[in-house]
Amino acid sequence: MRGRRVVAAVFALLLVAGAATDVTVLAMEDPRSGETLGVERVHEGDRFAIHYVHSFDETPIHEVYEVRGTSIVQVREEYRYHAIGLEYTEANRTREGNFTVLRMHRDLGSFTVRVAKYTNQTLVSDGRERPLYEYADRWDSIRFSVQRVSYLDYLRLRAEAHV
Repeated sequence: MRGRRVVAAVFALLLVAGAATDVTVLAMEDPRSGETLGVERVHEGDRFAIHYVHSFDETPIHEVYEVRGTSIVQVREEYRYHAIGLEYTEANRTREGNFTVLRMHRDLGSFTVRVAKYTNQTLVSDGRERPLYEYADRWDSIRFSVQRVSYLDYLRLRAEAHV
């Protein structure tokens, strides 16, 4: 009997600690329904990227983002050749290997991406690559945001996510 009480007390303590502990997450949601499509644990200063091939010019593009508080800041855009719709400026632009790198500080807060039908967009986070179509159907949108949630909510969101 005493053993059960100890186990119940430890379990209750873990629940309280989990509810009180906040974590930062990169949340991917359906912008229309608010449904959680994916969630990744992140920390201040972590970077993630979206890689894709430009649909018209067929050049690879890497958009690099950084977590700052509960905001997403685009810090780099990398491309082999300049193409329609890409940022262009002479300032803060260098050539690194086969890529032109544009350094920037574009505070987005959150942003939305439509999952393309003909170009394979990939989320690169914490050394892992995952195609965006694993989070949402092609032509659907994904809203990326950074949120502070309790550890228990983080576990719940991970369980609700499609991937």
